[in-house]
Amino acid sequence: MPQLGLKLNTYAPGSVLKACGTNIKDSNQHGNALHAFSVKLGLDLDDVVATALIDMYAKTGDLVDAIQIFKLMSDQSIFIYNAMISGFLHGETISDEYANEAFDLFSKMQKKKMKPSKFTFSSMLKACNAIEAFDYGKQIHAQICKWNLHLDEFIGSALTNLYFLSGSVEDGAKCFVVTPKLDIVSWTSIISGYVQNGHFGSALALFYELLSFGMKPDEFIISSMLGACSNLASPRSGQQIQGYAIKTGIGKFTIIQNSQICMYAKSGDIDSSPLTFEEMENPDVVSWSVMISSNAQHGCARKALSLFELMKGYGIAPNHITFLGVLTACSHGVLVKGLRFFENMKKDYCMAVNDTVTGKRVAERVIELEPQGSTSYVLLYNIYNDAGINLPATKIRELMKDRGVKKELGLSWIEVGNEVQCFVVGDRSHPMSQVIYACLEEMMKTIEKLVYIEEMPISSISEPKLNASTVMNYHSEKLAVTYGILSLPASAPVKVMKNLRVFQDCHTMMKFLSRVEKREIILRDSIHFHHFREDRDTLHNENIDYH
Repeated sequence: MPQLGLKLNTYAPGSVLKACGTNIKDSNQHGNALHAFSVKLGLDLDDVVATALIDMYAKTGDLVDAIQIFKLMSDQSIFIYNAMISGFLHGETISDEYANEAFDLFSKMQKKKMKPSKFTFSSMLKACNAIEAFDYGKQIHAQICKWNLHLDEFIGSALTNLYFLSGSVEDGAKCFVVTPKLDIVSWTSIISGYVQNGHFGSALALFYELLSFGMKPDEFIISSMLGACSNLASPRSGQQIQGYAIKTGIGKFTIIQNSQICMYAKSGDIDSSPLTFEEMENPDVVSWSVMISSNAQHGCARKALSLFELMKGYGIAPNHITFLGVLTACSHGVLVKGLRFFENMKKDYCMAVNDTVTGKRVAERVIELEPQGSTSYVLLYNIYNDAGINLPATKIRELMKDRGVKKELGLSWIEVGNEVQCFVVGDRSHPMSQVIYACLEEMMKTIEKLVYIEEMPISSISEPKLNASTVMNYHSEKLAVTYGILSLPASAPVKVMKNLRVFQDCHTMMKFLSRVEKREIILRDSIHFHHFREDRDTLHNENIDYH
């Protein structure tokens, strides 16, 4: 433009500087040159140009220059403040330091009686979500309502995220209801929020509602839905969603394929997950970690370790999930390798050694942060109990009782047709409960007879003996498996999921039940998969002992 004799206004440099804030090759170099040119023309302190300069330097990772320009502005407008606040919050990960810098700038705006815009609030909510400053986020929400900006779609989406991340599912849902749903962003927030908080059925219902409105879900929603289906033990719904993703051209996204591998693994389909993995063009650390962990959970220890070696051969650095999968695999009959891998973690990857003292300290700290959460109490009790420290273990039980903290309710579920049926211990709420209990009792009587017939091979198995109390114990997984036997075709495997660990007696019972009914049973608990085929516990093929 100058070469043509055209006079520059402030908007031309601003537009070009915006382009320089992208990942285009040499964009930073061009931006620096344009900055120098703006100084020469006396445009660098113009509101539009300064805003664009702050934005460019922040996006190219040069916050020092961005801050310097911000401080040089004698008349700092809302646009300048927004650019600087956004600059501190640029990137996928936001540090506490930068988030607090953004909070300080917002506080200065308020002291100057400046009216925040929707961009200001959107950035502030992003900061609150990033560092989990949920109480401050709720204060921001009050100001948003004061300025009547709560109906903005992007602010509504950020508010939905805020409440779901803080565990306030009901408040998050309310924010979604009042938010205009013109874009996929709002739907992504609430669906992922439901999945993160364990409301998988609600997420699935919203997904189908989204489709009914003719909206096209993106790869993040599809990934969340596959995660929901894996936790619902609903592979059929997951396969339908995966088919939709392929049909709409997003099925090859890595995030979707990773979720698909995880879904197959969690549903007990150990044959399909490797097929998806092999189809991936560029598997990332998540892909490898999921494959290693799923093989470990299914008892395929040697396969998991082979994948780990192959992963290192491709030059992909393992993360903490990878190491957890490797150690899980090593705990299944390959202890020597496990010790070697553990030493390598300390030496090569600077992983810390877990011990009773550390575990005790961490558990006590988590109890302070979440006094009504049962998991930490149970963990601390187990630490004391395993170490033979009985008195503190007893006190932990008493503390739970005094605070009214109850252990998580054991829940088992199974998918039959297009419905997921749930059971708890001693559950008689199911419409078929009378038939289920009658069938279970009949099968238990048959098992009891087999156990005490000495010439039967079953009696030589080194498992705890089944007694009357064990046989008549109506654990949730027994009820779910019985329902599956009654409701599924004889050729179909019975796949049951449980949110807690499976007790030894139930593990033993499933082995006998598989033999009596000549059915394949796949039982997934909170840590492992247990495969049973007519009295053959496939988990023990590699000397695995889960209990």
